Amino acid sequence: MEIVFDVPADRVAFMLEMLSSINYVKNPRPRRVRKSADVKEQDTTEYLLSSEANAESLRRSIAQLRRGEVVQVEIAD
Repeated sequence: MEIVFDVPADRVAFMLEMLSSINYVKNPRPRRVRKSADVKEQDTTEYLLSSEANAESLRRSIAQLRRGEVVQVEIAD
């Protein structure tokens, strides 16, 4: 099965990073992404703050981190 996404240029890097983190997603035909000169790449924090629900979740997570409420997880290679 092949699924095609129409992703805005400023979200391509984020989408590729997210999809590559899913272990059952394979990209048999990797494509080079050309960045348009007029497109400002949005970092992950800026993206999360663009939605009020995501922004609130990010604020809660930052507050937990500052209170020392963290869980360390080892990721196997």
